[in-house]
Amino acid sequence: MVTDEADQGGRYTFYVATEGKPYILKVVYKGAGRQSTTSYSAFDEPLDVRPPAEADILDMSAAGN
Repeated sequence: MVTDEADQGGRYTFYVATEGKPYILKVVYKGAGRQSTTSYSAFDEPLDVRPPAEADILDMSAAGN
């Protein structure tokens, strides 16, 4: 368990495989007014990562000017 002092004591709990490679299986966060769980799987599987289509890209360089 890890405590995040910058987040008013929010706590992270890490679940790690105890057999085979020590992969992180799950991370649970509990903090002031919120909680989240992130689970991991499909270790050592190839990823199919592609850039978004041109139509799905927003140019934010002029935002806030």
